[in-house]
Amino acid sequence: RAPRVNASGFFVNDAGLVLTSAAAVGSCGRVTLNEVHVAQVVAQDAELGLALLRPEDQLAPGGFATFLDGTPRLQSEIAVAGYSFGGKLPAPTLTFGTLEDLQGLGGEDTLKRLALSALPGDEGGPVYDAGGAVMGMLLPASDAGGRRLPEGVSFAAKSPDILGFLSANGVTGSAGGAAGAMAPED
Repeated sequence: RAPRVNASGFFVNDAGLVLTSAAAVGSCGRVTLNEVHVAQVVAQDAELGLALLRPEDQLAPGGFATFLDGTPRLQSEIAVAGYSFGGKLPAPTLTFGTLEDLQGLGGEDTLKRLALSALPGDEGGPVYDAGGAVMGMLLPASDAGGRRLPEGVSFAAKSPDILGFLSANGVTGSAGGAAGAMAPED
């Protein structure tokens, strides 16, 4: 069987819970991680675009997200880790860009605007700052109101909203400050 939709996601705690895009799992009858582990959607927030998955198998992730605690600097370099090519590669692809604004084009305070050329498989992937902290989650491209945005415009849910969503669903997310810049390959 081939999956109908491919999206990215990331571990948010040591128990193996995964955060991804609500749009990616909204119409799915069966959700799997890496096409191997069946997962259940345990919480969704359509307004924020977030979905929380619990794998049926107990997973022990090698690491999980540390969310940025604070306000990122505009025009700072960012990276999105995602499965751009629908799982055809054994590891996520990094896509680099910049943080353009701390709100959406219509003034939405739950969004960050990114200058980033993402592919559909990247949606649900973590948006990292230069220090490796997760500053958001990449949301799917939308054609809201019949308008198509120019290439290179993407949006991300903000880390405080993600932490609030996790907390409301009984998950304690890890928050930390900026750790200084790392080389992109790190």
